[in-house]
Amino acid sequence: MNLLSRRLRFRPMEESDRAFMQYFLNDGDLTRWLPVDYPCPLALIHTHVDRRLAHWDRFGFGTYVLFETDGTEPVGYCGLEHVVESPFIDLRYGIIPRVQGRGLAFEAAARVVEYGFEGLGLTRIYGASMYENSASVAVLKKLGMCPDQRFDCYGENLFSASVMREAFHQQVLPDAFMAASTEYRMV
Repeated sequence: MNLLSRRLRFRPMEESDRAFMQYFLNDGDLTRWLPVDYPCPLALIHTHVDRRLAHWDRFGFGTYVLFETDGTEPVGYCGLEHVVESPFIDLRYGIIPRVQGRGLAFEAAARVVEYGFEGLGLTRIYGASMYENSASVAVLKKLGMCPDQRFDCYGENLFSASVMREAFHQQVLPDAFMAASTEYRMV
């Protein structure tokens, strides 16, 4: 299931994305905000991608690789995944430096959250970020996420939050998509 937003194309992660994920997960500046030790060795990168692919196979949804609508090179990733051994579905995203600061993380996250509620029928979506990553915390808050102590899967030093379907629709969806609602579709 591919998705589109105003400036991004979303393609489910596939085998050919290993090189991009190696680039992303080997860059200390890109991974310093992840809740595990990175940059990571090649074997762990393959395990990471294998898990993303297995999630798609098992559940029919997962992490997307992001492309600008007129581009051919990946600019990031974004998706929803089950957190291992928990009842939570977690929003995950990352954007390469070349395109950071343009609102693409929010655009990608909002589109994926919308799909989670509309396409998957979810009623609550969770997200987490290190407090020091103010840009990521801002994205989560802009999505309507509020602190949620139930979501403690990644440790204590994180902003852990969730958003309910109704809150997203009332607070976020009209502002995020009203001007270009027809551009936010599944393809």
